[in-house]
Amino acid sequence: MSGNWTFDDAAVYAAAEYGTKRIIGPIDGSFEQGRITLLVGANGAGKSTLLEMMAGLRPLHSGSVALGSSSLWQKGKRRKMRLDRNVLLHTGISLQHSESQWFAPKVSDEFRFSLKPYKLPEAEQEDRMRKAMEATGLPPQLTENDPWTLSGGQQRRLSLACLIACQPQWLLLDEPTSGLDTAGISQLLDVLQAHREAGGGAVISTHDLDVLLPIADEVAVMEDGLLLQAVPAAEWAAVHASDYAAPQALRVLKELRHARFELSQPDTALWPSLSELAGAIASQLAATGHGELREPKLMQKQQTAQGADAGRERQARSVDYDVESPHQSQEADKVNISPQIGAGGLASRFDPRALILSYVLLAAAVLMQGTWPGIGVAVVLTGIALFPLRAQIRPWIKVIRAYSIMIAAIAFIAGIQLKPLGFEWTNAQFTLLRFSGLLVVMLLGLPMLAMVTPLRVQRAIEQTFGWLGRFKVPVSSVALTVTLIFRFIPLLGSEWQRFAAIAHARGKATTQAGSLPVSMLFPVVIPYIRSLLRLAEQLADALEARGIGNPNGKPTRGFKLRFAARDALLMLAALLSASLLFYLNAVL
Repeated sequence: MSGNWTFDDAAVYAAAEYGTKRIIGPIDGSFEQGRITLLVGANGAGKSTLLEMMAGLRPLHSGSVALGSSSLWQKGKRRKMRLDRNVLLHTGISLQHSESQWFAPKVSDEFRFSLKPYKLPEAEQEDRMRKAMEATGLPPQLTENDPWTLSGGQQRRLSLACLIACQPQWLLLDEPTSGLDTAGISQLLDVLQAHREAGGGAVISTHDLDVLLPIADEVAVMEDGLLLQAVPAAEWAAVHASDYAAPQALRVLKELRHARFELSQPDTALWPSLSELAGAIASQLAATGHGELREPKLMQKQQTAQGADAGRERQARSVDYDVESPHQSQEADKVNISPQIGAGGLASRFDPRALILSYVLLAAAVLMQGTWPGIGVAVVLTGIALFPLRAQIRPWIKVIRAYSIMIAAIAFIAGIQLKPLGFEWTNAQFTLLRFSGLLVVMLLGLPMLAMVTPLRVQRAIEQTFGWLGRFKVPVSSVALTVTLIFRFIPLLGSEWQRFAAIAHARGKATTQAGSLPVSMLFPVVIPYIRSLLRLAEQLADALEARGIGNPNGKPTRGFKLRFAARDALLMLAALLSASLLFYLNAVL
């Protein structure tokens, strides 16, 4: 397969506090085959997300993405959208921190996992493995080593080697120079140029323009999830030579020309080599004499000062630009669909003690229900309470669906009667009733992870039970433990998603990102567990550095929780709802 990447009104949305937020698009345009395109822009501009969208790791909210004549997303069975496997086989993506993906005991096994979707003969796999390691500067004897025994730079090279061994038509690279030494960067540039000479294309997200701009064909600028422009690299370099983010060579050239040095522009390169530049400066120094250079030097200092002043003005303008204007706020509101109260707003408005006590009160009342009318009222009250927080419920939809299916299955099994063979509805109904109550309680508790921040929970425990410390009760330790539990639960999900995306890309899975075949669970579980252990170790070091566990330390409190009138109203509403449920349970 060959062809250009084309985007037709492509957009990616994600759940946010205030509904669904646009993170990419709408994007129209194309990336041409046989060219190297750099994606540049500020942090958070959407460069990484665009690469993930092209690799099928981000489902489209609208529009289409195609490689040549083949659309990336195709309708599969039951009209579910699936990725085109042929497009995936011709696309290779390297995400940030891809070197943390290793799960196999040997480097060679990591290569075989990446090559497995291509169904190549063993001899060809070995040949590709050898060539990829040679191209990235890895010694051939490392194939029998454990990937985790390699240095950080070697692991970065191995990640690139696993990618180019698949010989994809397109390379999608996210900050590929990160963690590489000078030799590694040189080999990366050789790989990219060889890939282009073979007719392949590359889209690279980077901030390292000093290294990658000289080999780039065009530069695409991203801002706020939009692809603003895509221009030839030479044209972009000429316009942005004075920017602080521009390569140092461009800034030096501009200052030298301001100092009246006549420096010719190379035909094929964006700037002359160091030897060419030194030769040009030396020849002009010899021709003009040192005395005549005093004025250019003074002018150079003046230009430098003017450049610094201009830079400060640009920086001030950039700061002003980041402040959201009323017009920008209105446009942002257009992006957010189904606006609602955000969990972050509620977490800052309500005391966590009020939220937790209200939840416990309602949960106890729901679990007391022994009739279907009581469960029905509990469902209605829960729906009213969760309506402003439906954005926080949305990420748990699959869990809720799976739990509902499990309830139905358990109820069906409970109703089966063997002697005589039949179905006892009374047993099934009783089981269904009890598990339905648990489902309602679970629904009430799901938004709590977003509504109650770990720090506020810790402060609530310390303020409420701090007096027990006089009796040698380890209140601070308990509060810290609860805080860490709340802190780690979101990390568990985010880390799993990160490694699932890497395995999804390497295994060329055609399912939507987030749902992996059973055969890919092992490549996710091993690096996932390693990552959690590493996070725990880093957390332990951070806690020790902050003096946690030091009996002589005196903690400093950044804020103090105060029980307000709105907290009393929240608890009153919970008390009235619970009283209604208790009453229904008594009379029905």
